[in-house]
Amino acid sequence: MKKLTLVTSVASAVALSFAASMPVQAEPSFSGNVGFVSDYYFRGANLGDGGVYAGLDYENSGLYVGTWWIDDATGGNDGMENDWYIGYGQESDSFSWNIGYNNYQYTYSNDFEHEVVLTLGAAGFSLDLVLGEDDDVDTDAEDYSIALLGYSHGAYGITVGHFEFNDIDDSDYQWIEASVSGDIVEGISATLSIGAKAADGENNDGYMVLDLSKSFDL
Repeated sequence: MKKLTLVTSVASAVALSFAASMPVQAEPSFSGNVGFVSDYYFRGANLGDGGVYAGLDYENSGLYVGTWWIDDATGGNDGMENDWYIGYGQESDSFSWNIGYNNYQYTYSNDFEHEVVLTLGAAGFSLDLVLGEDDDVDTDAEDYSIALLGYSHGAYGITVGHFEFNDIDDSDYQWIEASVSGDIVEGISATLSIGAKAADGENNDGYMVLDLSKSFDL
């Protein structure tokens, strides 16, 4: 699922490492998730206002496929972002790896993104390498790349990342985000994330996001 707390979408360039962070299941399983986010941030970028989201996932012996939707009200639009992803990964006691494909589409725009993500993990650390393409039916495609380094221990996590459009000058930006998660009542989880983005020629103010969610088996 494109859980905001897992890298916790360019756009969506990817609450997909959402898909890349999924645990491997030995038996086939279906699951769902619903939630609300106070602001829609992904990989340091503000992608919309606060809104509700939902997702569905299927997992089987390292293979996963799923979809995630959010009413993100970007730029005042009354519309949805819908994400689709598929991938495969394995993990042992000391090491994990995952390779996946993510696709991000919007009901209010011809623009869409798709990308390949490689994730490696060991000893609480994770490294995500992303190669993507931002497409529009009316303009040429633009390639982008992302690198993220994360660390988590218990309920706490921190991520630093770098994003750039490969063919556009002055498109680079960096961000850092720290989070803490926990159950507020039985079955309801909360994640508080605090982050900051740094880019030339932009307002680089920080942000704070509260994510409330519930996951369930189907």
